[in-house]
Amino acid sequence: MRQSFSYALLITWVLISVSCKTYFVQESYETKNISVSEDAGVLDSSIVNLYLPYKQLLEKDMNRVISFSNEEMVKEKPESNLTNFLADLLLEQGGIEAKNQGLDIVPVVSFFNYGGIRSTLPKGNITVGNIYEIMPFENEMVYVVINGSKMQEFLDYVAEKGGDSLGGARFKIKDNKAANATINGEVIKAEKSYCVVTNDYVAAGGDGLNAFQNPEQLINSGAKIRDVLIAYLEQKQKDNETILVKPDGRISYE
Repeated sequence: MRQSFSYALLITWVLISVSCKTYFVQESYETKNISVSEDAGVLDSSIVNLYLPYKQLLEKDMNRVISFSNEEMVKEKPESNLTNFLADLLLEQGGIEAKNQGLDIVPVVSFFNYGGIRSTLPKGNITVGNIYEIMPFENEMVYVVINGSKMQEFLDYVAEKGGDSLGGARFKIKDNKAANATINGEVIKAEKSYCVVTNDYVAAGGDGLNAFQNPEQLINSGAKIRDVLIAYLEQKQKDNETILVKPDGRISYE
């Protein structure tokens, strides 16, 4: 899987490189006011010269076109083309990754937390930079195995939020609860085990999601969700496939 350059890694490398000098122990100090000139924010030329080649490589990668969308994709509740696209992608790729790793699990539901989707995807060319904008966090893809009772609790959480980025499940929002919920067209059974592919943030209880706590299994894939998304779009481009996703009624109000 191809990984894109990281701004954080670049900056860290530069700071380490320019800081490998002799250290002195300060035994006393005094304070005084110092006027700030207009040049105070200007970077030392040696630092600029050091990171400039890497900055140019980074910008080149950020501008690299990896797919094409027939329309702008934005997030909306209870569902939208963007939230459905991300959820369906995660469910599909989560299944492939689990199989590739030889894991004895098959994800049947996927979940992206709404607040973690930070931008839109434009109509037309989609670049690596667009993916960094929509998903700036270093979240990893994880698998959470829970029983049907916790699954219903999780879907009720989504319903109370007014919808979210959800794949594999369908329900009606009634009195802030998930009514008539199904997974792959089947009614949820309380004692049955279900695997959810999501990110490590919500798996750890982020955004107040408690249904994933104390699961039957918690498996970290080791894959960054952003890298999974980039690789998926690159493959679509190689296959000459454009992105076209529509709301399908998976989450609606009764």
